[in-house]
Amino acid sequence: MLRVLKAAAVGLALVASAGVASAQNLLDDIIKRGTINVGISLGTPPFGLTNDKMEPDGYDVGLAKLIARDLGVKLNVVDTVASNRIPNLTSGKIDIAISSFSVTPERAKAIAFTNTVYVDQQVFLTSKDSTLTSLADLKGKKIGVTRSTTNDIAVTKRAVEGTLIQRYDDDASTSQALLAGQVEGIVTSGGLAAAFIQRNPNLAVKFVVASAPMSIGLRRNEADFMHWLNTAIFMAWTTGEIQELQKKWMGTVNTSLPTF
Repeated sequence: MLRVLKAAAVGLALVASAGVASAQNLLDDIIKRGTINVGISLGTPPFGLTNDKMEPDGYDVGLAKLIARDLGVKLNVVDTVASNRIPNLTSGKIDIAISSFSVTPERAKAIAFTNTVYVDQQVFLTSKDSTLTSLADLKGKKIGVTRSTTNDIAVTKRAVEGTLIQRYDDDASTSQALLAGQVEGIVTSGGLAAAFIQRNPNLAVKFVVASAPMSIGLRRNEADFMHWLNTAIFMAWTTGEIQELQKKWMGTVNTSLPTF
């Protein structure tokens, strides 16, 4: 009788573990579902925006379309501000985040990152006639940055004592603060700065704060999906599709993409 109970217990454990393994295989789940839910901030041009047809567009959306195409599924873009990227991933609201998502060791404690899809810079954007040309010049000045971004991390880490950092919930609010004269300048991505200058030629990038490798974020412990995504990134770079997107949206092309 004891042997029978042990055998039954082992059998139940095997069934349970098989069920967990299946539930954790996000790659198969997405293919079976027929849709991939991708978190992208649509208020962060040129990475994410809404075009004249009121459709999601931008560099990150272009990457998401390549991934959905290669998976053979439909793309569902979930507008996701920077502070919600990790919560939306860990809660399962989105499958991946392609939202100008810079890699940091701290973020990697909570989620996993693919190989790099773009290397950007964090820059200080201000009026063209501004005399603020270094971090040292920001002492006593109020500057803006989007909360919970690597722009926030970079300037917080490097700012000299006395710099007044004002944090905003999204890039649109940060940019508006600059236009409204509420801050002397903002720390933002090079891509966003370039797009902003196109619309506001009285602005200029005065200096680089740091470099920012960007990747796709996904939940931890998804080895199969991670491998597939890295394969898709490799193939899109090999075929030149990533370079085409970079040229279209950033106006420049990375010479190479760092890998882990």
